[in-house]
Amino acid sequence: MTVDASLAVEEAADRLEWTCLVNSTGYLAWADVIGQLRRTVSEEEATATYAERGREPPEAGWQDIEPFETRLDEWIQALGDRAQACGPRDAYPFDVSQHGLRLRGRPSPYLFQLLVSLGFTDDHHDGTTVYKLFEELSATAAGRYLGDSSPAVVFGSPRRNLPAGFREAVSHLASLLREGKACADQENLNRSQDDGLDVVAWKEFPDRRASKLILFGQCAAGRHWKKKTHELQPRRWCKRNFAGSIAVDPIPAFFVPRALSEGDASDAGTDQILLDRCRISALCLDTMDSQLDERLREWIEATLQGHRP
Repeated sequence: MTVDASLAVEEAADRLEWTCLVNSTGYLAWADVIGQLRRTVSEEEATATYAERGREPPEAGWQDIEPFETRLDEWIQALGDRAQACGPRDAYPFDVSQHGLRLRGRPSPYLFQLLVSLGFTDDHHDGTTVYKLFEELSATAAGRYLGDSSPAVVFGSPRRNLPAGFREAVSHLASLLREGKACADQENLNRSQDDGLDVVAWKEFPDRRASKLILFGQCAAGRHWKKKTHELQPRRWCKRNFAGSIAVDPIPAFFVPRALSEGDASDAGTDQILLDRCRISALCLDTMDSQLDERLREWIEATLQGHRP
């Protein structure tokens, strides 16, 4: 998994993190990155325009000819931005310096999401899919975002802690929220699995009555995540699936394990709360239950096996 000068910044940054992660020394020198780029791209390719090579520029605004050092500076800046976005604690597993990238820890929230973004999607050895693991991680982040003691559940199908059937799961969710009464009485609801709703979290009052802050979230861990960016519409979901009304429309949220470019983040974060890799990592560090943390670590280790050089 090499770094190519034509890669988009965030994808290149992921590959730099991967290279550092699997390196036996836990260190990646920028001089070695430059050397690799010079070895893998011929002198003719390095001086040709993207159009002459039959490629489109990786991002709008890039000049046709760009020295490797300038590209590397952009990648290093992206890595530094991630470190800052993950917060002052150790949620970001790397140290970024002027000389290279060093692995300093192995926090499971960040590394799990990095590997998923790189395309590793094998199931956990207990049969849990990587997508369900991400939903559980997202539920943890949602609850933590609303407050330390805020409840959160994974509604996405197949369900582990809620009824398997859609009707029963909706009615159970209504009882947890104490809003919505029960599942709406419509014949076609039996054919629905989750209707696009993956995570639910809410901020409870001591009286536990209606009229409170509720978050409805959709998770997108696959390659075609952009197609799901604004699929979930909480108001429409509630009207379609609850028999009763919700006092306050739930807030939409979008969970993605990727580190997004500024443009992608702006789009995904419009009219909904965006929780990307760095935000999820910052929220979930040391706040996951021990079982989920252990399962993520097991999955990370199994994924890395056989992929180290």
